[in-house]
Amino acid sequence: MAEEPERRVAPAASLTQAARQASAVLSADERRLAAQTLAQLAREAEAGTADGLETWLGPAPSNPVALELGALQQRFALRRQVLSRTLGADEVAELLQTRSRQTAHDRAKAGTLLAIRDNGRLRFPLCQFDPEGPDGVAPGLAEVLQALQLSALAKAAWLERPHPALEGHSPIERLKQGELAGVLAAAQRA
Repeated sequence: MAEEPERRVAPAASLTQAARQASAVLSADERRLAAQTLAQLAREAEAGTADGLETWLGPAPSNPVALELGALQQRFALRRQVLSRTLGADEVAELLQTRSRQTAHDRAKAGTLLAIRDNGRLRFPLCQFDPEGPDGVAPGLAEVLQALQLSALAKAAWLERPHPALEGHSPIERLKQGELAGVLAAAQRA
């Protein structure tokens, strides 16, 4: 038995337009079922028992400013959390046994070290350093940093967060295990 071709419809601008489009592509039985479903949903909505978006997402915010402030507070909390696990340029120079703090700045500019600007100074997330890696960082770090089209702060958070495509491991863990290909693929999709 041949499969029925997929039916595609352009997005509708209104409910009326959506109904017309549906009518044009649905069979009589499908239209009847759709009408029954819509009628049932309308009855549930009027009765206040609809299992709609509010059930899934909670009530709509009564104060959008409070919602935006809450989101901003979460982002600042993430920033504080990420920055709490960073080193300054002097500490990086000491860790990597380089001649000056300028080396850390130069490597950040070249994209071989991740740095986050904080109050005019660069901070370097600890997670990227690996005593067994080339130049003291996780192998493949530069390629991953280049593939990530995110802010420096988001890159740092992404590196440390468990990732489903990496079997629940963080990207930085996988890099340190030498699994560049999987991490690079995940970075390109981020």
